[in-house]
Amino acid sequence: MEQNIPHQLIIRNKNGVYLTSMLAKSDEEMQLLIQDANAQLIILIDHIIIFNKQSIKLHDYKQLLKEIQFTNLQNIHLTESKQNLLIIEKIDQQQFQLQVFKFPSLEQKAINFNFKTFKRETWPILKFSSDDQYYFIILNQKLHCYDDNKCIYQTDIGNCEYFSVQPNTAKPLVVCYSLMDFNIKESFLKIVDINGKVKYEKKLHQTSDLEVIWSPNGQSLLINKGFHEDNTNKSYFGQNQVLFYDFAKNALRELPTYEGPIHHIQWSPSSKEFILLSGFMPSGAVMYDNTCKPLFEFGKDHKNKIIWGNGRFVMICGFGNLDGSIHVWDAKTLKQVSTNKYKSASLCNWSPCSRYYICAKVTPRMNVDNQYSVFDYNGKELMNRKFMELYDVQFRPSNIKFEERPPTPTKQPPQEPPKKQFVAFADNPLAQQMRALKAGEGARVLQVNETFGKQQNNNYPPGYEPPKEKKKRVRKPKQQQ
Repeated sequence: MEQNIPHQLIIRNKNGVYLTSMLAKSDEEMQLLIQDANAQLIILIDHIIIFNKQSIKLHDYKQLLKEIQFTNLQNIHLTESKQNLLIIEKIDQQQFQLQVFKFPSLEQKAINFNFKTFKRETWPILKFSSDDQYYFIILNQKLHCYDDNKCIYQTDIGNCEYFSVQPNTAKPLVVCYSLMDFNIKESFLKIVDINGKVKYEKKLHQTSDLEVIWSPNGQSLLINKGFHEDNTNKSYFGQNQVLFYDFAKNALRELPTYEGPIHHIQWSPSSKEFILLSGFMPSGAVMYDNTCKPLFEFGKDHKNKIIWGNGRFVMICGFGNLDGSIHVWDAKTLKQVSTNKYKSASLCNWSPCSRYYICAKVTPRMNVDNQYSVFDYNGKELMNRKFMELYDVQFRPSNIKFEERPPTPTKQPPQEPPKKQFVAFADNPLAQQMRALKAGEGARVLQVNETFGKQQNNNYPPGYEPPKEKKKRVRKPKQQQ
């Protein structure tokens, strides 16, 4: 284990919010920041934002800097540049007010919008570009773009009420989309450029759920669409499909995935590759490059969560109703580093250096046995602490630039001679498959034209399946007697 570990933890339990070192063993080593167990947190390097329905408090881990009171605060959002804080407050039964504050001074800016209704699914209603030069908002079925409080365009987007702004781009694109419900019978997707021109428009077939997934550098775009019903009656979870937007061809194309639900998609911090978990259990974890070419499969196992570290280590986990298994891989060498298991985990996060990770069981998901454990990347438990009620635990971000290092070689124990196995059991195909899954085997390099057992047909638009071929009935010739 490395010495002088600089990492700190933010812990929220029934007594309040605390700051402590990663390996602290007792409550005496915990520093109380604020005595508010119901507060929500936004954790930054030098500040922590603590908010509830009545107030927003800014703390610098030493003292309370500023506090703003509200009547009925609904939600807040800190922009990507960490320079603007968006808040929405319920004024009365028929009015919500959106305000923007400078951060960290918390001085109010001259940006205010009033709404009659507020849907939490659309938050944040107002979105800034990465450099905060532009901000966007949908009003009266039109996308409005502002530059220094001056509206530079208004583009008609129909019934689209959701949108996403391209990150890390000076002149960002905006992806607008609508979802099917009782009032909206058709779903559309539109991509608008900085001049207000609709660059791409597509009608999406059977879409009741959609997730826009930008790469961290903003140069690649994935769209995970789903429908709550499955016409083939193969899946309880409905139908899923992942689409890739080709910037050069200005077109959408479908990604090859395993048949079944899409469990999780996560880009690497470098934006050079991403991992997609798809298929019926045991699901397949596949790495693609930024042009959506399949590169490597991590084997099929009962997994539903992907957590990237600093770009080298990645966790592929089975949480929720699965067994809590954690497989750590080296994304550079494509070799498995360690395996671990943490049943009933509510959350799991990497440390800033990605050499450690924390797993926790928190309320309200688990009302008993609340605790957290700190592990190194080899799966060795370094610390375990139990609480009567634990609500949240996170690593405090660090301004230290950690080097990306490969795994430290470990001493291999002396190998024992292999034990003789019963021949009938060893030759059983099912037994061989189970042993391969248990040992983390089954990983393989993929071909460029990998179809994952499905027949791809590019003549049909995204969301449509080719019609099933009818079997022709062939009459047998009558035999002459």
